[in-house]
Formats: sequence, structure tokens, C-alpha cells
Amino acid sequence: MRSPSLSLALGALALVAACTPPALPPAPPPPPRPAPAPTVTPDAPFRGQAPAPAPEPTFVPPVIAQAALSNGVPVLLVERHDMPVVEVRIVVRRGGEVGAPGVGAFVGAMLSQGTKHRSALAISDAFETIGADWGTGASYDATLAHAQVVSSQLDPALDLLADCVRNSSFPRAEVERERAKRLSTLAQDRDRPATLLANMVGFTLYPDGHAYKLPLMGTDASLRAVKPDTLSQFFHDHFTPDRATIVVAGDVTKDVLVAKLERAFGSWRGRAAKVDPPAAPPPPAAGEPRVVLVDRPGATQTGVAVAQVGVARTTEDFYPLLVASTILGGQFTSRLNLNLREKHAFTYGASASFEMRHGPGPFRAGGAIVREHTAEAVQEIFAEIERIAKEPVADDELADAKSYLVRKLPAQFETVQETASSVAQLAVYGLPLDDYATRAAKIAAVTAAEVQKAVAAHLSAEALRVVLVGDAAAIRGPLEALGLGAPLEYPASK
Repeated sequence: MRSPSLSLALGALALVAACTPPALPPAPPPPPRPAPAPTVTPDAPFRGQAPAPAPEPTFVPPVIAQAALSNGVPVLLVERHDMPVVEVRIVVRRGGEVGAPGVGAFVGAMLSQGTKHRSALAISDAFETIGADWGTGASYDATLAHAQVVSSQLDPALDLLADCVRNSSFPRAEVERERAKRLSTLAQDRDRPATLLANMVGFTLYPDGHAYKLPLMGTDASLRAVKPDTLSQFFHDHFTPDRATIVVAGDVTKDVLVAKLERAFGSWRGRAAKVDPPAAPPPPAAGEPRVVLVDRPGATQTGVAVAQVGVARTTEDFYPLLVASTILGGQFTSRLNLNLREKHAFTYGASASFEMRHGPGPFRAGGAIVREHTAEAVQEIFAEIERIAKEPVADDELADAKSYLVRKLPAQFETVQETASSVAQLAVYGLPLDDYATRAAKIAAVTAAEVQKAVAAHLSAEALRVVLVGDAAAIRGPLEALGLGAPLEYPASK
């Protein structure tokens, strides 16, 4: 007999089943959507073809006005009134090429670190108050103090610059702070392969006592030997009006500028002792090592520089060598880059250049090379240098290099800072004021024969040295197989 509860449940299920409607047939699929109509923009014809290249920019050389202060300081001005901004550069034609190693660069850094009238902090605050972009420093060839300000702040900027280049006092506390900073930088440089390579190029090419043998910053020993009196004496000997040029670019007229400069610099007095530019060292002696290797165990790349003492900036072969170095390694389509990067995949990039200073600076060709292909890359670099010295370059290659150099000229004058920097080079190297106005024509006039003759005159396989920073254990054997002799090896701490 069924229980009452079970009977009630079965009855309820039967009633639900009786009331449920029959299942509906499935819905038909939706009709396919039509393809969207193509979007037509108003400029569709324009997008149908690539735009034509813009016309080649025309280089308009700057108009350089010349004046002189009552004390004889030359003034070079390029007026630009498109923006209310002025860049002022005080350039002294002495730098790291004179004095003990590192002293010239030390003085350049200290120009804004205290004067007879202002502390380092007061100088910084004063420049910041007028919204200046400012700084001081030195190269081998010159020392610089500069400021860029809006035109209305030119007077206070000139007062500050004049104080820095006329009255630097080299406070002991600031000297010690700067010394610690520079010693720290030297320690970091020993772990920077590119800096190690550049320093070793100078160490290899130049004899003891030559201005270009040691780094511009000096060495640990030379920096520790610097005293405030050392810096003061350098400053007294070389920061004189007969060694200075004031270069200005921007929103100021000549008459207004000269009056302002006269107030700030007109009473500056003194004469510097005559200093000859660094001389060319003698050719390498027979039997000197031709390969110098700085050992960095485990390095997966080798810094390679095939190097030789080059030429001074005043060389008569400046333009042929400029074109030659561009063809060899001065642009992406240069021979070295196409060879070492594109053809052989030895490197991400290879280059070559002459570093032209008051004296003959170094020539370098090379790059960061995959460790396993170091010796092959050295061989290819020698081959490319020999080829450009012995074979005339093709007409299209020559034209491309000259066009590249001319197209680069406008970029040197895009801003007032770049304009002043470029014009300052005329003062540093004693070049004529029309140098930039005539540069394009002089580049265009260079012939293939002149390129070949200049390279042959200034580079030779016998004088070239191979300087490397890499894993000595991995690359020593293949290098010796090149027939250049056993490498002279140094630890990376050298």
C-alpha cells in the first residue's frame, strides 16, 4: 500500500506533465549579413600613392658679424630674432693640451664652483633665478663657459659669466668635492669598454709626456696631485683676454651686445704665455708591438680600434680626409659598416674618423665586434683602409659621401646653442669667418684622386696599431695568426 505522501507526489507529477505544452520547432538561422560597403575617405586618391620626397634643404650659412672690445677680445655674433633667446659662449683657446694631465679639464669644471665674489651655491642659484641653461667645461683644445637665457636676462647672465672666467677662486672644499667626483668617474671608466678603448688608443699612439697620451680627465695619480694653487696658476696663465673669444647667437643686435659686453668684460686685462700646439710624435720604432690588448675575461664583444696618429685641424688635406673618412666609416652606407655589419654580421655598427685637434689627434677605425670574429674584423678593417688608399673611389660613392656632408650642414645651426657652438669652432682653430659659407663648395670640389692621395699620405699599414678591449684568452690565438706579432697585454685596471 502506497503512503499518502508518495501518492500525492505522483499525482502532482502527472498534473504537471499534462499541462506542459509541446516543444516548438527550432528557429531558422538568420540571413547572412551583407558585406560592409568600403569606406571612401575624401583623400583616398592621395593615399593611393606614396608622397614625393621633400626638396633637398638649402644650406644658408650664418651671417657672422665681428667686433672687438676695448681690451681686444674678439666678438662673433649671429643675429637670430625668431625667438627671444640668446646663447653666449666665452671660449678660451687653451684646454687639456697644456699643463699636467687632467688639470685643464679640472679647471674647466671648477669655473662655476666659486669666485672672489660668489660661492658655488650662489652662482648656481643666480643662474637658476634667471632661468639659464648654463655650464662650463673643457676639451683638449679649449675651455668654455656658456649660458642661454631669454633676451631680457642677458645682462645678469653676462655678469655671472664674467665673474666665472675672470674671478674663479678654486675654494679648497669645492676642489676636494670635485676631486672625489672625478676619481669616482675614473673608477667607473675602468668598467666601460668604450672608454677603456679610447684611453688605450691615446696611451698606445703617443709617447710619455705628450699631451694626448693620457685621458683628458687625467689619471688617479695626477688628480690626487692637484692642489688649489695648481688650478689657480693654470687659470692665471691661460685665462686672459688675448686667448678668449666671445661668441653670441640669438635675439640681440651688434651695437647693443657690444655695449653690454664692454661693461662685463672691458676691464679684463692680462696676457698669456705663448704655448705651441702639441707636436706630432715620431713614427713608431721598428719592433714596437703592433697589437695592444686590454684583457676583460668573459667579454662577449671586443672593442676594436685600428688606429694611427692623424692630423691637426689646420691640415691642408682637411676636406679630402673629411670625405675619405665619410666613405670609409662616416655614415651608415660607409664601407666599413657595409662590410662588417651588413656583409659579415660581425657588429651592430662600424665607423672611422680623424679626431683633428690643435695638434695631430688620433685616427680610429673599428667598432664593438662579436668576440669569435675579432681577428677577421681586424683583417677586414686593414683591407678597407688599404683599398681606399690604393684604388680611386667610384663616382657614385664619392658623390654620395659629399652629398651627405653637405646635407648635414643645416643641422649645425638649427638652434642658437648649436649655432654658437659651430661658430666657436672658428675661434678655437683660427679659421676664417667665411669657413661655413665656403664649406659646401669645398666639399663638392674634392676629387677621387685627392681622396686617394690624402689617405695614402696620412695612413700607412706599417704605422697602424690594433688596440683591443676583450677576452684575451679567447682572441689571442686568432690575433697572432694575422702576423702582426704577439699582443702586448694589460689588465682592465690599467
